[in-house]
Amino acid sequence: MSTPTDPRRARSRGKLLDAAADLLVSGGAAAVTVEAVTRLSGVARTTLYRNFPSTDSLIAAAFRRLLPAPEPPPADLPLREQLLHLCASMTRLIQDAPLQQSMLGWLAMGRGASEDDEVGQLRRGVVDSYTAPLHAALSAAEADGTLVPGDRDLAVAQLAGPVVVARMIGLRPFTPTDVERLVDDFLRGRLADET
Repeated sequence: MSTPTDPRRARSRGKLLDAAADLLVSGGAAAVTVEAVTRLSGVARTTLYRNFPSTDSLIAAAFRRLLPAPEPPPADLPLREQLLHLCASMTRLIQDAPLQQSMLGWLAMGRGASEDDEVGQLRRGVVDSYTAPLHAALSAAEADGTLVPGDRDLAVAQLAGPVVVARMIGLRPFTPTDVERLVDDFLRGRLADET
């Protein structure tokens, strides 16, 4: 009987995920079929279903493997420079990764996913990797009095939302000047010494 720590099971799971990730990159989520994954990985269908109860859970696990995370800023930077660093990093990821747009659309369909399954873990992973660095910078700035306390999720939407929307609907890519304007507009409304 194999256990979750069984090296054979881990090896099979890794092969399945490698195959699914390759298929996602080359053909999108529609290319990730049980037949294609088992053929490319050389792993049996029964082993696939032992590791992933559904195609959605396999796709979610493959997305997690491919998920790029924003580059965290150096902690000693002033708030404006931290936000510029984070927003520029997110902008590059969103605009440069061709998979990002389809991933965001696919994630929007999984709102009811349980935190216990691969889709729910993917949603949580995306949310955490993009919001955690911004939340940390905003929390520290609120704690030291630089920013007026406010809804941090709304702040994340104000800083990252325009880039995501522009990418999803096909507007021109954001430039470093655009990112700087987003950050400065946000700070204008939240800096403690300007209220």
